[in-house]
Amino acid sequence: MPRKLALLIGVSEYGEGFDPLTAPPNDVAALQRVLENPALGGFAPAEVNTLINPGPIEMQQGILQLFSRSTKNDLILLFFSGHGITNDDNHLYFCTRRTSKVDYLATAVPARFIQGLSNTLNYAKRQVMILDCCYSGAFAEGWQRKGDIKINLERELGKEGRVVLTSSSATQVSFQQEDADLSLYTQYLVEGIETGGADTDRDGEVKVRELHDYAKRKVQEAKPKMKPDIIADDEGYDILLSRVNIDAESRFQQLVEKYVDHQRGEIINQRSQEILEVQARRLNLASEDASAIISRVLEPTRRRLKSLKRYRQEYEAEVQKQYPLDDRTRDNLREWQQAVLGLEDSDVTGIQTEINAAIEKDQRQHQILKQQQHSETERVGLESETQQPKEQSHLFLKTFEFETAKITQVEKKG
Repeated sequence: MPRKLALLIGVSEYGEGFDPLTAPPNDVAALQRVLENPALGGFAPAEVNTLINPGPIEMQQGILQLFSRSTKNDLILLFFSGHGITNDDNHLYFCTRRTSKVDYLATAVPARFIQGLSNTLNYAKRQVMILDCCYSGAFAEGWQRKGDIKINLERELGKEGRVVLTSSSATQVSFQQEDADLSLYTQYLVEGIETGGADTDRDGEVKVRELHDYAKRKVQEAKPKMKPDIIADDEGYDILLSRVNIDAESRFQQLVEKYVDHQRGEIINQRSQEILEVQARRLNLASEDASAIISRVLEPTRRRLKSLKRYRQEYEAEVQKQYPLDDRTRDNLREWQQAVLGLEDSDVTGIQTEINAAIEKDQRQHQILKQQQHSETERVGLESETQQPKEQSHLFLKTFEFETAKITQVEKKG
């Protein structure tokens, strides 16, 4: 009988040069919960092992054990959440609790260690690797594609093959959310299984490709800069990862997906809101539960809109200090935009154009006002210069008349 085996690794503590993380242990617990659920992942609890903050030897031993205790008919799942780092040749390393920036070559686990085990034909022919870490797309470097070896076990485990799900590209950081317990990519992997949202063909099953597509779409609604990827050989895309438990909440979430405007982070219109209210009552959902589901669906878009609002505030504050921005400020702002907010340049171009136009308009108006003031000053000065000789002439005339009058009076007295 084929088995499902899993190893879930979460690393939150590191050596010098790496920031600690809070999400990885939570990521492991959340994924373990859905995998061990009999109605969902169907993994036997005894077959799901976890490692939290292992050292390099412990991590390698755990990975080796996962592969070596499998048979060709089994499905194995390896999950890693934590920091990843690449060397100058773009080779990926998975950081352990002992890893620092200066010694990662000796204290991190190289991706090629896992690739070597994966390439060995003696192990399971269904392999799923999920990497929620920075630069995880670099796993493709050195990964050999195997030939097609068929075993008719599709009913239990889906089709054969190997597949790697990555939260980021080979040159990209991943994101730990500031206001959430889970890493962004893992959050939507778990949600896709638990809610049934990843079952796009509505056949009651979640294949690996469906799960990745769901998580990628959700991630990019929140952080368009992130580019989760999927790497597969043979028919690894169609490995069966979970069943779907269609309960009332799952059905309602699928309905909500039809009626949301992901550009504005709102339900499309009042008619759609009324439809959802009626459907929630038919499914016997409490109004607070229905509202929570709607908020959950809208969360990625609202998070993205929040990021855009933060960018607008920061950019506007900077250009108020200096315009145009100097190279240092512009580069710093762009790094913050990408690494913290997860926004593409195309996401913020409209904001920059709008604010720049307003600044330039103010500058033009200020220049026009300044020119008008200068012209007025020149006009007043010119009038002053023209009027001064007239006043002097008038004063001279008055003085002459006064002196003449005095002489006349003297002559009369004489």
